Amino acid sequence: MTDAKSPFAPLRSRLFLAIWIAAMASNVGTWVQNVGEKWLMAEITRSPLLMSLIETGATLPMLILSMPGGAIADIVDRRRMLLLTQAWMFLAAAAMAILSALHLVTPGVLITMSLLLGVGAALNAPAWQASVPDLVPKEQIAAGVALNSAGFNVSRAVGPALGGLVVGWFGATWAFALNAISFIGVLVVLKSWKRQPVTTDLPAERFSAAMKVGLRYTRHRTALQVILLRGGGFVFFGGPVFSLLPTLAIHHLNLSSASFGLLLGCTGVGAVSATLMLPALRARIGPNQLLAMATATFAIGLLVLGFVVHVIPVAVTLLVCGAGWLTVLSTCNTGVQLSVPSWVRARALGVYITVWGGTMAGGAAFWGWVGERWGIHTAFAVAGTGMLLMLAATARLKIQALHEPMDLSPHHLNPHTPESIHPDEGPILTVLEYRVPEDRKSHFQEAMREVRRIRIRDGAVRWSLFLDLAPPEPGLLRFVESFLSSSWGEHLRQHHRATVEDRAVFRKAYGLGMEARPRIRHLVAAWEDQGSLLDRIFE
Repeated sequence: MTDAKSPFAPLRSRLFLAIWIAAMASNVGTWVQNVGEKWLMAEITRSPLLMSLIETGATLPMLILSMPGGAIADIVDRRRMLLLTQAWMFLAAAAMAILSALHLVTPGVLITMSLLLGVGAALNAPAWQASVPDLVPKEQIAAGVALNSAGFNVSRAVGPALGGLVVGWFGATWAFALNAISFIGVLVVLKSWKRQPVTTDLPAERFSAAMKVGLRYTRHRTALQVILLRGGGFVFFGGPVFSLLPTLAIHHLNLSSASFGLLLGCTGVGAVSATLMLPALRARIGPNQLLAMATATFAIGLLVLGFVVHVIPVAVTLLVCGAGWLTVLSTCNTGVQLSVPSWVRARALGVYITVWGGTMAGGAAFWGWVGERWGIHTAFAVAGTGMLLMLAATARLKIQALHEPMDLSPHHLNPHTPESIHPDEGPILTVLEYRVPEDRKSHFQEAMREVRRIRIRDGAVRWSLFLDLAPPEPGLLRFVESFLSSSWGEHLRQHHRATVEDRAVFRKAYGLGMEARPRIRHLVAAWEDQGSLLDRIFE
C-alpha cells in the first residue's frame, strides 16, 4: 500500500491531525455526558419511553436543522460557522452542569438540554463533514472520512467507560462539566485554522435560494437518493442498540454506573476494530457487498439482543454491532462525499444527516414505545427482522460512486460575456433551438431526459421541450428547449455548477443535432403579473 493510499495518510497534515485530536477529545466529553444523562434519567424513572426520548431529543434537531445548516455552510465561511456551533454546545453543556449542581434536573430538563446540544450538533455536522475535502487531497477523502469515523468511535469506546467512572466517583454534574471543558480544545484549533477563502465573481447566494437548490438537487440526484434510502433504513432499525441499551443494562442486567459505561463502550471498541480491518476488507470485497454484509451482521446482533439476558453475550454482540455500525455509516458518508460536487456538498450532507437524525429520533421514540408496550427484547427482535427485510428490499440498489469513477470537478467554462444586467434581475428564460434529423428523433428525446435532470438539479425552476409543427426543411425537425432561472445571478451559478460529467451529457445531446451547439437566447422578464388571486384563478 502506497503512502497516498494508506488509511493514515491524512494524519500527515498537521491541521487535519490537530482538528482530528481536538474533535476526538470533544466527542469523549459528549459520551461522558451521555452516560451522565442516561444514568440520571434511570435514577428518576424506569420508563423505557422517557429513556429513549433522550436519544430523540439529541437527534431530532438533525431532522429540522441539518438541511438549513448545510445550506448555510455552502454560502458562508465554514470555519466561522464551526466556531459558532462549538461555542453554542459549550454553553449548553455548561448550563447543564450548573442545573445539575443546583439539583434542578427533571426528566423534562434532561430531554430539553439534550435537545439544545442537538441543535448545535445538527448545525455543526454538515459544515464539519464538508470540511474534509478542504483539509485533504481528493484521493484521501475516503481515508479522511474513515479517520473521522474512527476518531468518533474511539471516543465512543473511551467516553462511556470514562463516563461510568466519573458518574460513579463524582456524580453526573462532573460528567456535564467535563463535556463543557472538552469543547475548548476544538475552539482553540478552529481559531488557528487559516482557511483559504473561496473566491468567485458570482453574486452571493441567498439562504432561501440555497435551500431550494439543495432540495431540488437531492430530488433529481438518484445516486444520492440511494444512499439516503439505505442509510436511513439502517439507522431506523439499528437505533434500539443505542436507545434501549440503557434500559437493558440498568434495569435488566442491574449494572453499576462503571459497568454500564464499559458496556456502552463495547460498540465503540467494535467500531475501532472495524476501522483497522476496513482497508483490507475493501481490497478484497466490493464496497456494496461490504455494506450488505455489515447490515446483515448488525441485524443478527439485534436478533441476539432480543433473546440473551447475560452480560458477556450482550457485550460480545455490541462489539459486533459497533463494527457493523461503523462500516455502514462510513461507507454511506463516503458515498455522499463522492456523489456530489463541491458547490452542494454541505447541503447534500445536510440532507443525509437530516435523514439520519429523523430516522434516529423517530426510531428512538418508536422503539421506546414498543419496548414499553411489549418489552425491550421484543423490540430488539422486531428491529432485527425489519433490518433483514429492508436489506432484501434494497439489495439491488448500489451506491454508484463506490464502484464507478465519477468526475464531479467543475467544468471551467466562461458561459457569458459581461452583461449590463443586475444579478437580481429576472426571471430569466433560456431558449435553445436544435435542428435534428428525423431518424434521430427518439435518441434525441431520450438524451434530453438526462439534460432535463441536470438543468433542474442545478437550479432551473421549470424546464420544457417543444417540437416545432413547421419543420425547417424536409427530413429535419426543430426542437426548442427552454428553462427558467429565478434571476440572472442564479442563471450564472447554474453554469458554474456544471461538472465535467454534465458537459459530457450536453455534448451527447448536442451531437445529435445538425450544429455543434444549439442556438441559444436569453430573455429577461419584461413585467410581472401582479393581478389579484381571483384574476389568477379565472384567467
